[in-house]
Amino acid sequence: MHLTSLLRLVAIATLAACQSGNNTTGKLGDARPVRNNPVIGEVWIAKFNSPTVKGFVTAVAHTVGVNYTIDVTGFPVEQGPFKYHVHLRPVSSDGNCADTAGHLDSYLRGDSPPCNSAAPQTCEVGDLSGKYGIVTGSSVLKSFNDPYSALNVINLGYIGNRGVVFHDASSARIACATLQKAG
Repeated sequence: MHLTSLLRLVAIATLAACQSGNNTTGKLGDARPVRNNPVIGEVWIAKFNSPTVKGFVTAVAHTVGVNYTIDVTGFPVEQGPFKYHVHLRPVSSDGNCADTAGHLDSYLRGDSPPCNSAAPQTCEVGDLSGKYGIVTGSSVLKSFNDPYSALNVINLGYIGNRGVVFHDASSARIACATLQKAG
């Protein structure tokens, strides 16, 4: 009888511990590292050239995932901090950021609760600022590897020809550009 009670207590404690984290797995599970980019070193660039926000987001195919460099200036500091994401669609020819649709969410996680950077495999694939940090000033220069982004069209995390969008503190889309293959 005591063993049954002890096992029940352990099971309840384990369930509570699992539910207490901010890790929300998508309906298709956690994102998986990408290991089959077709051309290692292939470069894709999103060029930002609005009246104020200028710069580049560069994505380079790596043996695991994608290496990003974000080099963008001109953020209106009073509207920050700024989040950035890969969105589902490219920027339309008229430059309307709303046409990029929602975040790249290949594993059907959704954006609530917010991404936990300590468990990036549980975040939306496109939630780069959730995984690697927001922009707090008028400019950003940072590089990181995202193992869940892909430059192989058959992967769920494929980012080619998709919009990269910067949002202000109100979530308004303030700058966007399409990731296009360089060269």
